[in-house]
Amino acid sequence: MIIKRTANAGVLLRMDEISVLLDGVCRELPPYLGTPDSVREELENNFPDVVAFTHRHEDHFDESFARNYETLTLRPVIGPEFSISREVSNLKIFSVPTRHIGKTDIQHTSFVIEGSECVWFMGDASPLELKNFSDFHKPDVIIVPYAYAISTSAWKSTKNTGVKTIVLLHLPLRENDPYGLWQAVEDVTQNDECLKILQIGQEIEI
Repeated sequence: MIIKRTANAGVLLRMDEISVLLDGVCRELPPYLGTPDSVREELENNFPDVVAFTHRHEDHFDESFARNYETLTLRPVIGPEFSISREVSNLKIFSVPTRHIGKTDIQHTSFVIEGSECVWFMGDASPLELKNFSDFHKPDVIIVPYAYAISTSAWKSTKNTGVKTIVLLHLPLRENDPYGLWQAVEDVTQNDECLKILQIGQEIEI
């Protein structure tokens, strides 16, 4: 499995010869990062097999990219309006309705991707939503925003899933971090070896 960070809170996942883009294109909303033109061009020149997004906030979703994908590939974009499961080759993608962090009524869904390994992609779901994933296979990888790693209770809940690798997203650049998120994450996680924080464009093989 290869995971490449392509956006503020999004990745391109490759598993079992299938590519899945999750919240993978967005514009820059400082201090949060957008998808670089070079990464977007790469995605548009070779569209992923599946494109999915968790909710319509602009730091997770780009309408023009989604529209181009549907027009040029004739494949639907999976979003929160449709709580569906989909099979692509040997990969199963489950849409799991979840509550967005904080006081918001925006439609939000998280995704479970099951193939030779299992990935939970939480989007901006509250860490409290993890308790609703017990019917799925134990994750090999969880992909989450920084909220899962800035409090002891949230970090404990994440680790208690038994996950091997935690990919943390939604962090700004360390040198442009007005909210002190990097320091909060480091204070809580204490350089835990299971934690992976990628720069945009960086990929890891798991």
